[in-house]
Amino acid sequence: MNNIADVVVKAEMLEERGEYRKAERMYKKALVMQEKAVGEDHPELADYLYNLGMIQCALEKNTDAERVLNRLLTLLQDDTTERDYDSQEIVLLLDSIRNGNEEDEIQELQAATA
Repeated sequence: MNNIADVVVKAEMLEERGEYRKAERMYKKALVMQEKAVGEDHPELADYLYNLGMIQCALEKNTDAERVLNRLLTLLQDDTTERDYDSQEIVLLLDSIRNGNEEDEIQELQAATA
């Protein structure tokens, strides 16, 4: 798969089927592809970082999720684009990861952005 959109669609399909590890690989691949296209600090990376961070939360890869979501938060603070999520939600999610109760927060975020 050489098309970013195709990779994201595949990742979403895998995520919907509960194949989170495979979905994580696809989300990582899409992020790398987009980074090559726009650079590592471009606001267009926000959705890719969000998807990767959320799947890593679902996989309980808290250290990885925290790193990705912190990067997302930095992009959101520098970006004026309106998104389905905002900095406040990411801060709450990061706080819940650090405090060990991320499962409830993930479900709330997913319900809010569905």
